[in-house]
Amino acid sequence: MNEEALMLIDKYLGELIEHVVYKYHYNVDLEDEYDSLLRYIYKRLVKAWFKGQEVSLEEFEAALRSARKRKRQLEVLLSYLVSRYAARNGPIYMPQGRDWYDERY
Repeated sequence: MNEEALMLIDKYLGELIEHVVYKYHYNVDLEDEYDSLLRYIYKRLVKAWFKGQEVSLEEFEAALRSARKRKRQLEVLLSYLVSRYAARNGPIYMPQGRDWYDERY
């Protein structure tokens, strides 16, 4: 994996990744873990879309452009990937006041 692939993910999916993290309150610190999260997403997308085989930047960029056309499905996919990444950090969700997953329940 090279830095250009990470730049492509950031270019095509960066805003949507941030949206998903903040919308669902995932336990991911985007300032510190953003590069690590992008690497995780890259590995999982290559495994799912290209069966884990080596992929050229042109093919990967074309797949990202195609995926952006289906924004709702892409949001669900990214939500799943970010939740799996967040599970590595311990609790998946960041505590929010008066939510069902607070300690008082």
